[in-house]
Amino acid sequence: MIAISDRISYIEATDDPLSADIGIVRDGGKIWLYDVGNDERAVSGLKDSYRIVLSHFHADHTGNLERLRVEALYVSKETGAHVHAGTLVQSDLTIGGLHIFPLPSSHAKGCLGLETDEGFAFVGDGLYSRVKDGFYVYNATLLKDEIEVLRSLRAEYLLVSHFRGLIRKKADVLKELSEIYAMRSKNDPEIKVAI
Repeated sequence: MIAISDRISYIEATDDPLSADIGIVRDGGKIWLYDVGNDERAVSGLKDSYRIVLSHFHADHTGNLERLRVEALYVSKETGAHVHAGTLVQSDLTIGGLHIFPLPSSHAKGCLGLETDEGFAFVGDGLYSRVKDGFYVYNATLLKDEIEVLRSLRAEYLLVSHFRGLIRKKADVLKELSEIYAMRSKNDPEIKVAI
């Protein structure tokens, strides 16, 4: 477990098996997990009952769900259809010092983020695009909406799954995504960036 602050830590992602980073947040006497990963070794020491936010439905983010004691589960409609459980989050939701928010993304439908009152926001794989035929492929409309959502967050730092060190400055991310958005063509709904 790697500490970010007194209340926020995470369990690192793995490649074999592919497993997302697991965010851990202590808030008001409750322990929250942002994603649960897919490597059972990652959750072997997690014995409490948890409130869980799943970023999206991919197995590397949801695979350990049945191995944990779940007090409450927050999911998008798309993720709920895959895990067959959870409270649906369709708009911003604040619980204690935490803000759960829908995050438009070219990576997967129905992404959710989790913002803390300490200046950090977990975004899972939400910043990533699809990959096709040697290109990173962004949906231009979703990218525009994603930039707007990220700008609206109070957090200065984004916690990005599968990114070494997890932490990225929001300003750097917004600059990068805005540059990609500026590459769009007038009548093309997709933005392709060579890998």
